[in-house]
Amino acid sequence: MNRYYKIFCEEIKKGSLERRTNFTTGAEAIFRSGKLIVSSDNSEDFSQPSLVETVKTEPHLVIFGSGHIGKALYDLAVLQKMRITVLDDRDELLTEDRFPLAKRFVAPFPSLLSKNYDFIQPYFVILTHGHNFDNDCLEYSLSRNFSHIGMIGSKAKSQRAIEMMRSKGYPEEKLSQVHTPIGLSINAETPEEIAISIMAEIISIYRKEKDAVIVDPDLLFIMAEGKGIAMRIVQKSGSAPRSLGSMMLVRDGKLYGTIGGGAIEKIAIEEAMEMERNGARCKLMHYDLTANGDLGMVCGGKETVLFTSLA
Repeated sequence: MNRYYKIFCEEIKKGSLERRTNFTTGAEAIFRSGKLIVSSDNSEDFSQPSLVETVKTEPHLVIFGSGHIGKALYDLAVLQKMRITVLDDRDELLTEDRFPLAKRFVAPFPSLLSKNYDFIQPYFVILTHGHNFDNDCLEYSLSRNFSHIGMIGSKAKSQRAIEMMRSKGYPEEKLSQVHTPIGLSINAETPEEIAISIMAEIISIYRKEKDAVIVDPDLLFIMAEGKGIAMRIVQKSGSAPRSLGSMMLVRDGKLYGTIGGGAIEKIAIEEAMEMERNGARCKLMHYDLTANGDLGMVCGGKETVLFTSLA
C-alpha cells in the first residue's frame, strides 16, 4: 500500500488541495490551508518546489429526482462525461433505458437518505416531486461535504426551506452556499432550458478556479495500491492533447488513465516499462508534439512528463 496516495484519496474527498512537486526527486506533497498533510517521501521540506498546483476532483453530479428536468440535466452531464448518480422513489422513471450511464438508486426517500454513498465533493441538484422530499434532500445535502447544492422552486418556497434549515441549526456559512431557486437567470421555461441554466451554474462554480488540476479519484485509489510507474503531465505549452496534471499508470502490463494517446503515450509506456526493469525511481521527460518533433505528431505543443515509481 502506498501511504501517500492512500491519504491523498481520503483528503481529496474533503475538498481542494495544494500539491507541491520536486522534479529532481519526484517527491510530492499535499497541503491544505498551508499545512502539510503528507508527502510521498516523508520529507517536510517543500519550501522550494518545482511545481505548485491546486488539485480537485472531477465533478460528481448527484440528482435527486428523475423527472423531465432531471432527465434533461442528465443528458447534458453525459455530454461532458461527468460522474452521475440519480436517486428517486419512482421506479417507472428511474430506469436503465432513461439513465443508462448513471448510478441509479430507487427506494422511498427516507430509505435513500439513510444510506451512505461514495460521493466525492458532490454537486447536489434537488428536483424531486414534492416539497417535503425537497426539504429532506436539502437537509441530507447540507450534512455532507459538497461542492454545490441547488434546489428548484419559487423564491417563496426557497426562503421557507432555508428558514427551516436555519431553525435546525445549520450554519449561515453552509446556508449561503445553497443555490435556490437553482440555475442562472436566463428566463428558462422548458425542462431543457432549465437544465441548461442549472448546468451553467454548476460549470461557473466548477471552473471558478481556472488553473486547478483535475484528478480522477478512481485512479488515485488504484495508485494507492502501491505498484507500477505513475506518469503525470507537469508542464505543457501549445495545443497538446491532454491538460496539465493528466495522469497514467503502467502496472503489470496494464494501463490506467491517459496522458494523450498516440505516439506520446506509446513512447511513455516504453519509458515506464524500462524504469520497472532497471528499478529507477524518477525520470523527467520532455516531448515535442509538433510535426517537426521526434514523435511525428501533428497536434502541436510540448509536454513534460514526470515518471515516478510507486513501489
